[in-house]
Order: sequence, then structure tokens, then C-alpha cells
Amino acid sequence: MAAYCSYDSDAEWKQHSRAMQMLARDLGIPEEDIRAMYETMLCSLKEGARIKDYLAILVSRNIKDMVRRAVVH
Repeated sequence: MAAYCSYDSDAEWKQHSRAMQMLARDLGIPEEDIRAMYETMLCSLKEGARIKDYLAILVSRNIKDMVRRAVVH
């Protein structure tokens, strides 16, 4: 089961939701699967983050790299 991160605001939730939708579209993976990976990684990174403005970019980049590595192997 995927982790669920709490969001500090509606704007933060919308930012991450858009990032998940874009990842699903760009990678051709169902949004539910992206959401599970994204939420898990977001929770992990958010825990130690002092500046959270760029977490959507960082998480998205990490998800793309993870999926690409999985496809290559």
C-alpha cells in the first residue's frame, strides 16, 4: 500500500496532483500506479526537506529516472 503524505495547503495538493497527472501521461503509466510511487517518494523526501517549493520537480525527476532504469534492465 502506498504512503499518503499530508499536504500543507490546497495549492500544494494541486501542485503535486498536476505533477502526478503529467508523469502518468508522459510515461504512459496509469495514474494510480504513478500516485503510489509518487506519494511514497514524496513522503520520504518531504520528511527532511527544509525548502519544499521544488519537491514536485525533484520527485518527478526521480520517478522518471526510476521508470527508465526499470525499462532498461
